Amino acid sequence: MSTVTLPFLVVQPTKAHTATVICVHGVGDDGRGWSPVTKELAPALPHVKWVLPHAPQRPVTIYNKEWLRAWFDLTSFAFTETEDAPGMFDSVRKLDALVKAEVEAGIPQERIVLSGFSQGGAIVLLSGLGGRAVRDGGEGWKLAGVAVMSGWLPLRDRFKSLISPHALTMPVFWGHGTDDPLVRYSFGRKSAEILKDQVGLALRWGDKGEAERAAFGSAGVSFMGYDGVLHASCSKERADLKEFLKRVIPDNQSY
Repeated sequence: MSTVTLPFLVVQPTKAHTATVICVHGVGDDGRGWSPVTKELAPALPHVKWVLPHAPQRPVTIYNKEWLRAWFDLTSFAFTETEDAPGMFDSVRKLDALVKAEVEAGIPQERIVLSGFSQGGAIVLLSGLGGRAVRDGGEGWKLAGVAVMSGWLPLRDRFKSLISPHALTMPVFWGHGTDDPLVRYSFGRKSAEILKDQVGLALRWGDKGEAERAAFGSAGVSFMGYDGVLHASCSKERADLKEFLKRVIPDNQSY
């Protein structure tokens, strides 16, 4: 049996539960930050259960050691300092418990998506694509997909050594505002390029418009930029996320 230690909110499906999306918030927020998004997307995905965990509280260096909900310590948005790998791995194990609880409840791992905003996006990349090196045993999850919004690739200097055997076949949605002042758009793009050049994931850029959206759900990263958007989501990004989810966890299966 899994032992879930994170508190979390749940938005229940409105028909038979056949898929789950775990939504991971950013620094200083909690699971309630995802509530408006889940309420917007839920009508189109009535078979989905939404799990919105709250990160533990910890001192966060970049915010003058203020105690905030965070998945790991963060020293700078320049992302040049030493990263908090132990904090990241601890959060991966906590998210693993949520995934395992869904599997034990009867939802196959192939019907579970990890999604995250900002720091949450970084941790779902590590959790969703990471293998044995980032968790206590097991080679990693074979999930339906990973969704990143305004995030970045953590531990990028050694990410290749951390991936699971399933990483290269994982569909990844990545949305990023072009005017993001915290996690710069250029850094988001660089993170995606590292996944292509060093890890070997396929990479498709969103400037292809509808042609790119047609590839949602395929293995690799679909990177979508949103003009003028700051460190936030926008209606167009949420529509793209909805389409991605409809592709990777369609409402056409029962268990």
